Amino acid sequence: MAFPHDSFAFGPVVVSPPLVMAPLHEITDQPFRRMIREVGGVGLTVSEMISSEALIRHARKAERMMASEGERPYAMQVAGSDPEHLAEAARMCEAAGADVVDLNMGCPASNVTKGGAGSALLRDLRLAEACVSAIVKAVKIPVTVKMRAGWDASQKQREEYRDFLRMFEAVGVQGLAIHPRTRAQQYEGHADWTLIARAVELAPAYPIIGNGDVLTAEDAHRMQRETGCHGVMIGRGALYNPFLFRQILEPDLVVTPGMKVDVMLRLLAHLRELLDEREALHKIKKLGGWISKGLPGGSSFRHRLHERNDAAELVKDLEALRDAVGGV
Repeated sequence: MAFPHDSFAFGPVVVSPPLVMAPLHEITDQPFRRMIREVGGVGLTVSEMISSEALIRHARKAERMMASEGERPYAMQVAGSDPEHLAEAARMCEAAGADVVDLNMGCPASNVTKGGAGSALLRDLRLAEACVSAIVKAVKIPVTVKMRAGWDASQKQREEYRDFLRMFEAVGVQGLAIHPRTRAQQYEGHADWTLIARAVELAPAYPIIGNGDVLTAEDAHRMQRETGCHGVMIGRGALYNPFLFRQILEPDLVVTPGMKVDVMLRLLAHLRELLDEREALHKIKKLGGWISKGLPGGSSFRHRLHERNDAAELVKDLEALRDAVGGV
């Protein structure tokens, strides 16, 4: 079968459909992933980036990031630059039920890179190899990596990513997601999909997952056509439109304003169930701001959203908005 009705596999872990919800800091927590799974169309969900240092200290927030409930398959992403600590964190993820453990080599945030983690690992091939190898040896589940095109334009132009791809294969990595911006770009400019295509042409023994600038269903189809990637990972696009995965699979699916409001109601219910009231409100204010973009009455709703300090009142606001836009 052809994309998007085919699949890929990280070792024994089959991802079908070949669509992945990207790990997003302070967004892809358990309530958000539950909502995305309910909406449908996603083949793999990934935790927020979990600090290996915080995890091995048993920090409550880090341990909570591992929480899942019936998500299959489910990957947990760790970040760090100490091979032994990463290995221990990976073992904890495996024990907590992860199907896959992923190493973050793409985060551009300075508070992550200043400790040598995230995209900073792209500046040190030997350290990156030690980190990846330690994780592979520590667990029985598949190990994957998410990386960027390089630290800066110079490193990208030297095509040093090729050395990393060969190293990943040599140490036993079973999957790679590439966001083809450099760390220096942060989230500016355009994702260079030609780099994904060149990575696929190298034909490593593991699947290549494309990531970056997939905001519509057509973007996903075009990325796969132009690069030959085995799967597509989506981040921001799914924040604005949680139905994006389904639209990739179902070209005729029309997402109505009422459907988007209903998703916000369901998300708020999950947040209230799994988090305390204050944190649930904080999260829905952020996520509701994205999901409500483009809705009739969305601007006035967002104004009320940010003023609300009572979740029950916010439920009433959302129900009123749903009625105003014509229901589901």
